[in-house]
Amino acid sequence: MVNANACDICGCGVGNFNPYLFPHLANNWFSVSWQHRFYRTHFLENGEMMNNSEYYNSFSIAGQYSPVKGLQLMAVVPFAVNAQYGLEGSKHLSKIGDVFLMANYKVLSMRSSNGMKHDLLLGAGIKFATGDHGFNENDEGNVANSNFQAGTGSTDYLVSAYYSLKVRQFAFSSGINYKFNGTNKEGYSFGNRLQSLTQVKYIKAFSHFSVVPSVGIQTEKMNEDKRSGIKVEDQHTGGFNTQALLGLDINQRKWAVGFNYSTSLQQNLASRAINARGGFNVHISYSL
Repeated sequence: MVNANACDICGCGVGNFNPYLFPHLANNWFSVSWQHRFYRTHFLENGEMMNNSEYYNSFSIAGQYSPVKGLQLMAVVPFAVNAQYGLEGSKHLSKIGDVFLMANYKVLSMRSSNGMKHDLLLGAGIKFATGDHGFNENDEGNVANSNFQAGTGSTDYLVSAYYSLKVRQFAFSSGINYKFNGTNKEGYSFGNRLQSLTQVKYIKAFSHFSVVPSVGIQTEKMNEDKRSGIKVEDQHTGGFNTQALLGLDINQRKWAVGFNYSTSLQQNLASRAINARGGFNVHISYSL
């Protein structure tokens, strides 16, 4: 049997976090979001190809607070609702995920005489092992797939950088983050993950609100997983996924709602044992 036991990939299940999908409208805000991802997985079992459809939903509550000028503290609490459908039936999971804490500092905030505005933020964060983790490959009632779990079972660390440029009605932003994954109590470590996101936005202002459509490219690169410090050889792990993003945000003085749709342009996940289909994110936020 060869499991499609992929790493912590592209919004698929455990450990997912994208700080740049959250609004940067104010120093202090509160947000609720829903992220949905759909994957096809296939693996060999007793010489027969098995195909599954897997759905990953993450409902997140997030908040940001700025205690002093330039410093932003953010917390994210996710709740996972996952489902797998295949020839062997359906399996489901509904549990709290891993909590993130982030600290960003604005090292540059400059407005030039021609109206251009530059901002540069550097950040670091930690993901705690609060989500449920652990599976038994011999338990038919459980999914033999680390990715399907609500948490990774490990404490992970994140560093990030985010740059934005605004010129009249146009805004350009680019962010990058790298996640160092720890080892859980089972001796398993998901591969470290590099993620980048570049977006272009157009801001159309009206008297009481603004409409902001956006397009972007997101790339994720995942290293191979390790067990007891040794690269996992009996399972397909690691890979990359480059996605196109389309988004629309509507901002009022206090409230903001937004929608982002993603579709893969090029991918090779878990030696092609996993195929990422479309996904979306819906969020609503309130500036304090």
